[in-house]
Amino acid sequence: MPAAWIGLGLTAVSTGLGIFGSARSTSAQNRAVENQHKYDLQSWKYGTKRLKADYQHNLNQWRYNVQNEETLGAFKDATNLQDWQYQVKIQQADYANQLKQYAKSEQIYNQQLTFNQLAQSAAVEAEYRKLEDATNELAFQNQDIIIKALQAEGTTAVKGQVGRSADKAEQAEFASFGRNQAILAQSLISAQGDAQSALRKIANDRFGADLAAEANRMLAPERAIEPPKPLTTPRAQYLQPRKPKKYDFGPKPIKGAKADMFGAIASAASSGLGSIAGAVSDLPTSTSKGKTG
Repeated sequence: MPAAWIGLGLTAVSTGLGIFGSARSTSAQNRAVENQHKYDLQSWKYGTKRLKADYQHNLNQWRYNVQNEETLGAFKDATNLQDWQYQVKIQQADYANQLKQYAKSEQIYNQQLTFNQLAQSAAVEAEYRKLEDATNELAFQNQDIIIKALQAEGTTAVKGQVGRSADKAEQAEFASFGRNQAILAQSLISAQGDAQSALRKIANDRFGADLAAEANRMLAPERAIEPPKPLTTPRAQYLQPRKPKKYDFGPKPIKGAKADMFGAIASAASSGLGSIAGAVSDLPTSTSKGKTG
């Protein structure tokens, strides 16, 4: 009988302890759930803010990259255009300078041709004057010869020479006259030949001088090929950062969604005490033991 009472006592104690422990476990579990929910909610809020801040930072960085790329491209385009314009101006200045040189060369060339023509005309005139002087001199000599011949004939007639002596004297005079005429004619032909030769030399000299002037003549300048216009600098393409979606933030924490470890521990303790009480109640009492013996 005392063992039964002991079992009932243990059962009551176990039950009381279980109720008390369950109450304490429930309270602890509620606090743990509340604290865990606060922590999870705070972590979720911070994670959301971090994702939004990272997205805004990446978006700003993307905008800066695009702006810097455009600024750099515009600077390169302006620089290339300025270099191209400078090269075009240099070519235009060179072409204008070549035109001036060509105009000066043409002026000198025309002046040289004019000088060659004047020099030829002067040389030809001098040769003709020289030929004229030689012709006049020969004409004077011819007149002298004719006068001497006439004088010789008159002298013979005055002296009254007759017969063979007169004939011989006349023949001698005519022979001398003819010889002198032939010499003068040959001198005239020779002077004319020299003049023609001199004229040909003058013409050749003029032709050579004209060739020399042509050789020194500058070729007409041609405008150089204009350099190609600069191409537009290609711009790099940057991928715009993806805006976070709802699923990137994850689900909002739900209160009590996680497993309650404190409740599981309290339940296990309560089950253990109940098992102990049951085992004690199953022990044999001393009365029954005495009767059996």
